[in-house]
Amino acid sequence: MAEDYYKLLGVAKNATKDELKKAFRKLAMKYHPDKNADDKAAEEKFKKINEAYAVLSNDEKRKQYDMFGAEGFSRKFSQEDIFSGFDFGSVFSEFGLGNDIFSNLFGGRRKPGGGGGFSFDFGSPFGGGGGGFQRQPRRPRQEELELRVSLEDAVLGARRRVQLDTGSGPETLDITIPQGIESGKKLRLRGKGSLDPMTGQRADLICKIKVEPHPVFEVKGRDLAMDAKVPLTDMVLGGSVEITTLDGSQIKLKVPANSKNNSLLRVKGKGILGSKGAEDGNLLVRLQAVLPANLDDNQKRLFEELRETGL
Repeated sequence: MAEDYYKLLGVAKNATKDELKKAFRKLAMKYHPDKNADDKAAEEKFKKINEAYAVLSNDEKRKQYDMFGAEGFSRKFSQEDIFSGFDFGSVFSEFGLGNDIFSNLFGGRRKPGGGGGFSFDFGSPFGGGGGGFQRQPRRPRQEELELRVSLEDAVLGARRRVQLDTGSGPETLDITIPQGIESGKKLRLRGKGSLDPMTGQRADLICKIKVEPHPVFEVKGRDLAMDAKVPLTDMVLGGSVEITTLDGSQIKLKVPANSKNNSLLRVKGKGILGSKGAEDGNLLVRLQAVLPANLDDNQKRLFEELRETGL
């Protein structure tokens, strides 16, 4: 459970900046590791009050903290976000405290040449930024959006227009759906996500593709499959069937004599586009025999004759 920053510093929620600084100075002096050697509890307390002060002393961060609350703020923002722009060196020199402690507590290392600043590895729990620190390049945040597309758009490719709330107002984006994309694949739109109020950077938007079910076609790997109804006589004697492919073209297929129910006809290259040099998928047409529903007297007689022959 995230701790309340105001309670950590022992101040009211309407505390002024001077009141915050005074409270932080008092606690920093009390829990500074130089005065609490080998005291892990004091060291942890020192880290937490630094975190609290880094947020509450910054107008924009404090606004976000008050808006989301302790739990919501900790879920939304990383400690790298929290400490970005916080000038440790300036703060502690003002209080008369040494800043060598940063290299031990905050994962930093002194810059070459004997300077007073530190370079930070953002793999550590805390990041640095501003003042006496050399900030390392950070990866942009990522936000994931499920993008539902029709099977036609996934197979044939398309452009989709979506409207997003970026945090600074609605924005319309045109997204290109590449041919042959599958469910679960992701499209990255760099810098098209919401605005991070702490860094001023926009997140990368990750669009996770969800292909909607189709009433006629089903996906089988890179192949598409569909049913085609064929008269019983054509299944026995041979004939033809006309189908409509996913792209809307009409194709007439030959039905071989003595075709079994659910047997497949293969239309090469009419499936899903192959990726990375792989062959395109095929269209698989399942033959479905249509049994006669209402026979007239003559048809019944013919079937009776067929039955007498053992069919």
